[in-house]
Amino acid sequence: MTRPHEDLERHTFVDHRDGGPSVTFPSGAWCAVDVAHVASDRIDAGLSAYETLIEKARTSSAKAGRAVVLRSEDNRSVLALVEIGGHEAYAHLRSAWEESRLYTEHRAVATSSDLRLYRVSTCSGETGIDPASTDAYGFERTELDPEQTRAFVRTVVAAPGFVGAFLFEDPDGRDGAVVYRFRTRSDIASFRGKSVACMHPVKSFGSA
Repeated sequence: MTRPHEDLERHTFVDHRDGGPSVTFPSGAWCAVDVAHVASDRIDAGLSAYETLIEKARTSSAKAGRAVVLRSEDNRSVLALVEIGGHEAYAHLRSAWEESRLYTEHRAVATSSDLRLYRVSTCSGETGIDPASTDAYGFERTELDPEQTRAFVRTVVAAPGFVGAFLFEDPDGRDGAVVYRFRTRSDIASFRGKSVACMHPVKSFGSA
């Protein structure tokens, strides 16, 4: 599958076909997490922009490693998870993305976009994010303190249809984010109602 942003920076080769290896972010890994809400007719452009930005980050001073891009089932959200080396690498990635015309254009069509640095603190069950999987994924930012967020993860693990989850924590302990995996969309809907859009991995990148 070829996406619209492929031709914007021809000097950077990116294979925009869906797929890639199953990716797991181990406990202790630093990750840049960016979630953008877009108009449904701009979803492919958003996916392509992130794929190109990640590929560039893997060969730059940001030293990005494993990464994955997911799309929401309603085609209104794009989620990018990128493993990096820590605070310094995150600063390089943020600076590079803010200077990129791809990211500038993507933000111009997004209703919101929020890039943050987290560290993986807890992993439970099967945490792989696999573009070939038929499982359903969910993502939530939790404006909770670390202990409250861990309590929420425990409710995820106990829910019917649970497959796996991992918890991101803000390095300053201000908030967190959770990626979870359930067998079906119905399992996520039963657990969270309509508050969370079901997501599916589109493109993944293994270790650089």
